[in-house]
Amino acid sequence: AVGVTFIPELMGPERMSMGISVVYAAFSVAMVVATSAGKMVAELFTWRVATWASLALAVVTCTALVAVLPREGATDEPATKREPQVLTGILIFVFGVGCVYVFYGYVTPYLEQVLGLSAMEASAALMGYGVVCFFSNLLSGWLDARFGMRALVVTFPLLAALLFGLWALGAAMPAALAVVMGIALLMYVASVPCISAFMETARRSHPKALTLASSLEPMSFNIGIAFGTAVGGAVVSGPGIASVGLVGGVFALVALALVLVTLRLIR
Repeated sequence: AVGVTFIPELMGPERMSMGISVVYAAFSVAMVVATSAGKMVAELFTWRVATWASLALAVVTCTALVAVLPREGATDEPATKREPQVLTGILIFVFGVGCVYVFYGYVTPYLEQVLGLSAMEASAALMGYGVVCFFSNLLSGWLDARFGMRALVVTFPLLAALLFGLWALGAAMPAALAVVMGIALLMYVASVPCISAFMETARRSHPKALTLASSLEPMSFNIGIAFGTAVGGAVVSGPGIASVGLVGGVFALVALALVLVTLRLIR
């Protein structure tokens, strides 16, 4: 949220989509690559070494933020009324992110238990997942600059098809692993179109509420992670981990319905 808040002021509205996509590309790669790297470090040494590395990275990041970000901005006032398209946009994240995290919250045991990969092979697969996620964020910015939220009318049906395909394929390798990488490519496509819609609504109706608007995406994203992971836990402890794709596909279709409602409200 902090990084995205400053993008309109530092880059201008016309370059906002690509600026946001680069920030979130870095975020997604760090999340996936650092997770797999931490797993390797914990396997080779101990979890304490990975925790100290996290602390060191946090100190470096905080120092960089203090050094380079502006001390104040022109977008510090809160919004004063609700916008229905913002509320539905938040729900797009809850279900759109949740549909992936039903699976991704349990991706390591999925790779090891369902697809039969070893611990090191699973770490390597997660590294590959992180690389694909980088391009997912760049794709998100490119699609937003050209099509806006309309791009999600295609994205979520494709994501639903991949998640249903993951459930249908089961342990079939390498096809199942290819589908996993396809999910990675679409995982973050919703990010930039939704946050652009939030910020455009703020710019039109509440021009000094961009700080709040930019914070809605990370907040909604984290709710989606928690929601999807919780549902995934229920699936894993109930029907079993092989069924996470089926539930995720249903959530992707719910996200598609919310996109259609949001586009109608925007019009």
